[in-house]
Amino acid sequence: MQRIGLIIVPGIIAIALFVGINSFNTLSNEADAPNTSLDFNAYSEGINTTLYDAQGNINYTLKAERQVHYNDDSTELEKPFIRLYQDGDSRWNIVANSGRIPAAETTADEALERIELLGNVRVYSLDEYGNRTMMSTEFLTLNTESAILETDQSVSIVTSAATTIVYRNDS
Repeated sequence: MQRIGLIIVPGIIAIALFVGINSFNTLSNEADAPNTSLDFNAYSEGINTTLYDAQGNINYTLKAERQVHYNDDSTELEKPFIRLYQDGDSRWNIVANSGRIPAAETTADEALERIELLGNVRVYSLDEYGNRTMMSTEFLTLNTESAILETDQSVSIVTSAATTIVYRNDS
């Protein structure tokens, strides 16, 4: 009987030590672990989106190599390509190195959505006669509802009729 006691007592002590050490390591690992909450809720590659107006006509299309949608409702785009439509026809194409869609601003009537484009922004179009117009700048904001383009940067415009016009608003 004493032999069984000599085996059981050290066994219980070994198990108690193992459990105690293991729980101590688990608690210290949890304390050392950083808060790893993600600040984005969607990620996609190779997006191709078509957006419509209230009448069901294509307003614009948006393609990008990569898109990350953040918890604050903003979106980052890599290599965006935007095609603006008017009366069912493609009128303007816009490409840039990157883009950002900030969270929509709400006015009294509707949500205003903008797309900010950055880095080697090029806007180009062909008219009905095949004449090409191209504008380039480093930063551009597109109001998706009105299709108005805005920038406070220098803009270079090249058309078939004129060589280059540079506009700079220093106000």
